[in-house]
Amino acid sequence: MALTPSSPRVPNAHSVEPSCLVLPTALPLTKELELEARRASAAELERQTEELERERQLAEALLESHHQEERKEVVESQGSWVQLIAGKRKGKNKASDPAPQEGKTKGFDRPPNAFELYAAIDKKDIGYIMRVRDHAFPLLLQKNAGEFPIVYASRIGKSHQDIAILICGALSRYVNHLEESDFRKKETLGVLRQLRLNLKLAIDNSLLPASDPSLLSSYLQVLIMSEGDIWLHKAIHEVTLAIRLSSFITGTPGLDASLGPVARADSMMREFCTKELRNVQGGAFGVEAYIANATMDLVIMATWALMIEQFPVAEPLPTYTFARDQRTYTTFIKATETYRSQINQKTSKRLRALRDRLIEVCGDTHITIKARVARLKGEIDGVVERKDGS
Repeated sequence: MALTPSSPRVPNAHSVEPSCLVLPTALPLTKELELEARRASAAELERQTEELERERQLAEALLESHHQEERKEVVESQGSWVQLIAGKRKGKNKASDPAPQEGKTKGFDRPPNAFELYAAIDKKDIGYIMRVRDHAFPLLLQKNAGEFPIVYASRIGKSHQDIAILICGALSRYVNHLEESDFRKKETLGVLRQLRLNLKLAIDNSLLPASDPSLLSSYLQVLIMSEGDIWLHKAIHEVTLAIRLSSFITGTPGLDASLGPVARADSMMREFCTKELRNVQGGAFGVEAYIANATMDLVIMATWALMIEQFPVAEPLPTYTFARDQRTYTTFIKATETYRSQINQKTSKRLRALRDRLIEVCGDTHITIKARVARLKGEIDGVVERKDGS
């Protein structure tokens, strides 16, 4: 008999429907799951805490370096040699100044070893590296197993770029804490020689095909800083001599443009480049812009030095702004505004014309800084640039 829609379905006698699911193994107890979850949460929390602490320490290190450059009052309180040169610290008790190696980090119970520092670099242990910076700085300059710390960190690659920045900042910090008299001490001179060797090797390493060149200008900047204000004042003096003899000031045409003040400033800056860096076609990453910035600043500082010879009440431009973007230019603008009447009354017409030319060209942000230097060479030195830019 056929089934009608209203007829009940007769189950197949040969089919057996299971009453429950059967698992091959029993599920873990709820307590065990909760315990495992708590362990995983604790481990993740610890990992995140360590990561936040590492980021905080790195931010603190970079912020400290940033403040040394940006805040004049902080540099003064730390006893920087640039302020001693400027005469800001006359009569101050030097014994009360903090030493370069003093910091807020914990000291070592025993002298740290090189292998411990390299292990810290591998693990990106920023706290340990900062302790070495504050309490065992020479270790950051020592060669171990054929490598220097800054070169070792940069060779690892982009994953350790923050460590290379931290070490570079430590070298900069050491130099910024030196007094003028420190540059004559035998012990300091030895440290500075080692520091320059580290930086030159780091520069050359950054030029290798597989290396990151983004820190080249930072290395070069610290290398120049390591010469101290003695070198900078000497460079300013040489550029002032070139300005005095330039056709722009003397009005004598036909003078050798290669001896002009802009060309002289550019040449002095390039003397700091290693042989490998000078041979880079078209210039290395960021280096040409840094050299152009420093060249402009030297010419600006030298021009101001010539101007204030006529009214000694004015002070030279501060050296801590040197090659720091537009800071020297901005300071120059403020100084010329402050002493406008003295400049108009006591300086020559040609020197005022040079001031105006510098303000116009160096402040032209519509063109690159390299183009500004090229224009200065043409208008002050008398160099005619070819169309191909050479």
